[in-house]
Amino acid sequence: MLKRSAKGSYILLDLPYEGKALPGQFFTITTSLGPYIPRPFSVYDLKDGKISFLIKSGGEIEKFLDRAPVIMNGPFGNPLPELKDPLLISGGVGYAPIHFYISKYGFGELVAGFADEELFDFVDIPGSSVSVFDPTTPIEIVKFSTLENIIACGPIEMLKSVKKALGQRSLYLIMEEKMACARGMCEGCAVMTSDGVKFVCKDGPTFKASEVDLEWTYL
Repeated sequence: MLKRSAKGSYILLDLPYEGKALPGQFFTITTSLGPYIPRPFSVYDLKDGKISFLIKSGGEIEKFLDRAPVIMNGPFGNPLPELKDPLLISGGVGYAPIHFYISKYGFGELVAGFADEELFDFVDIPGSSVSVFDPTTPIEIVKFSTLENIIACGPIEMLKSVKKALGQRSLYLIMEEKMACARGMCEGCAVMTSDGVKFVCKDGPTFKASEVDLEWTYL
């Protein structure tokens, strides 16, 4: 089932699923008509025999979702650690794994950044959280937090800012990279870590901020 936001910029895709998944893991999705390469999406919610994914409109997969049966594989990746009273930080659709984490483990503080109110009105945000809208960024708020355990997911520039401001704490980053196989075979989602090159799909998608080089590019 597809649910679209008010202006159609975002989609919640609900699929029947009786299996298991943990916060931080992702699935690959395509349809019987395409796209040829499945797309990775973090779990937004999982309950009552239904799994949900938050999708930003405009991608190739969108034109197939209404026309053909969905093919889903997973879960892939390593789950997030269960932390004590964590500060959770999200940007845009990076809120998806944060939402799933909250539903399973709760949180200490949450700062969620949105480009506009359309996405804010579309997703479930806890009442005790802080939401900010462009041009205000989450980093302008989270730098005042005193919490030690932190999880962040969002655009790479946001992750860089979070690491710069809070990297001395116990900070985990949920990485977003393009990938094809989701098994580390195509090497399309490489990242440099203190232990050498790793892959977001099979070694992540979560990494300790102290271990990953966000400035590195795979040539």
